[in-house]
Amino acid sequence: MISPYFLSTAVVVLRYLAAPVWAEFNPNGTQNLFVYFSQSSGINASLNELCSNVAVDVVIIGFVRSFTDTAGYPTVDFGPSNCNGTRPADSELAPGLAVCKEFGQKIKKCQEMGKKVFISIGGSTSNTAFGPGSEGRTKAKKAAKLMWDLFGEGTGTRTLRPFGRDVTVDGFDIDHEQGASDNFDVFLSSLRNYLGSASKPIYISAAPICTTTNPTISRASLAFVDFIFIRFYNSAACSLGRPGFLQSLKEWYQGIVPSPDSSFPKVLIGGLSFDNGNTGYVAPEIFRDAIRIAKRPDFMCWCWNEDKFGGAMLWDGPRGLTNEVANGTNYLSSVKNALLEA
Repeated sequence: MISPYFLSTAVVVLRYLAAPVWAEFNPNGTQNLFVYFSQSSGINASLNELCSNVAVDVVIIGFVRSFTDTAGYPTVDFGPSNCNGTRPADSELAPGLAVCKEFGQKIKKCQEMGKKVFISIGGSTSNTAFGPGSEGRTKAKKAAKLMWDLFGEGTGTRTLRPFGRDVTVDGFDIDHEQGASDNFDVFLSSLRNYLGSASKPIYISAAPICTTTNPTISRASLAFVDFIFIRFYNSAACSLGRPGFLQSLKEWYQGIVPSPDSSFPKVLIGGLSFDNGNTGYVAPEIFRDAIRIAKRPDFMCWCWNEDKFGGAMLWDGPRGLTNEVANGTNYLSSVKNALLEA
């Protein structure tokens, strides 16, 4: 006969083993998985479901669509399934912003689960260009202050903060896809200065397209970021699974220069977590090979530094969470396992 003490102890142990183990984000690591949560993401899986997944280290919320298009304030679009609130009281002051306090509390809960949460600026239908010259520099500096006040620890626009006063993001992501990249280095340099006064580590990431001949984000700008998500998708010349992938990866490693504090930004392999009908979605084993190549490239040369590799980025998280690839394993877990094994 099994004693009641043994049974009660066994139940406690089983409950402990069944409890989720949150992923631990290491900014200097090589196994981080960043995933986007965009306007339509909530249809496939909720933010809570995504943040509860142990494979995920960082969730990137999209998007801030423009900096000053609406009465001098940014325009945001987090999708109706995530945030459908408007600002009737401030419609003349900041009509492009939104009231997303419930969504903000979900972000806060995600952070309490041990995840880092970034806010992404840009996207495929955005207007985030500053323009050249002194006018562009002025716009860039103003935009940096607005981002810090609305999503960081700034206090200049506390009543307008979309996620509420008590929610501060852990990073700013630049997904500039439309227009020239003039003065983005000014924007990022200014934003970096604000981060220096933060009470917690706050990071900057950028997501340039894989082609190096027509960069959407300038090399000068990338000197101010911590993570570079190279989008090896939606570009036939250099997507994952294409002949140009390796050459593009090499060119990116060659082009990366140290930041002003002499540290290298981390390079991450960016891919699709589902088949969107374009180039770049590959079977998990091909993604695994790409990670191995990026982490230990055969083209060992002056361009390679082991500190340069940082993990993987996927567009997007919820669709990867619901994309079962083999034996009940979803695409996110498959890529995370590849990072752990590489």
